[in-house]
Amino acid sequence: MAVNNLNTIGLQDDQRAGFIENILSELRKYDLDGIDVDLEGSDIDENYEKFIVEMASKLHANQKLITAAVAVYYKNQFTDLALSAYDFVNIMSYDRTGPWRPDKPGPHATFTHAVEDLLYFGEERNIPKGKMTLGVPFYGYGYGPSLESKAISMSFDKIVNTYPDADQVDEWLLPDGKLLYYNGTPTIQQKTRLASQKASGIMIWQVLGDATGKNHCSKPSTRRRDKLL
Repeated sequence: MAVNNLNTIGLQDDQRAGFIENILSELRKYDLDGIDVDLEGSDIDENYEKFIVEMASKLHANQKLITAAVAVYYKNQFTDLALSAYDFVNIMSYDRTGPWRPDKPGPHATFTHAVEDLLYFGEERNIPKGKMTLGVPFYGYGYGPSLESKAISMSFDKIVNTYPDADQVDEWLLPDGKLLYYNGTPTIQQKTRLASQKASGIMIWQVLGDATGKNHCSKPSTRRRDKLL
């Protein structure tokens, strides 16, 4: 179960207990293992810490998990207490730029970004290796040919099924002059190795963007996992 795009009225003092009870009720109803909290931007407000700490206490008392999607671009909004309450922290190591930033074209999820993100949450925020997962993107963003051109997004599935050999690189020049940035198979392999060393594994956003057949991007990550088991 996920909590995202939330109207934060549910996090306020007079609403929080009831909201948490409703979440627990849904988890029981559908026999779910827990909840993933994906609150971003202004939704990470002054009520966030209380909401997370209180919900973690309630869920743990009922043998349920609580995880979160976090990113360095919201780093100053997360308190240490809130982060420590999670069972797993899924690091969104992508979207450093995107169609919402047409003035900042370029790669949005490099290997260097992944290294920096794991270092920040592991070393500066003291999150244990076993509680971190590294998020990898199964999509790309395209820009150009001018800054005034509308940027686009494209799933890994569409990229590799439209452009032969695109799975082996991290950028591709489209026929209309746009330059598409994404993670090819070698970069996913490299990030998976990094995650096996510095975290507990990877988180994929999202599986529906994966290709089918020999080009599916999850193959290198599962192959690496099988070697580790």
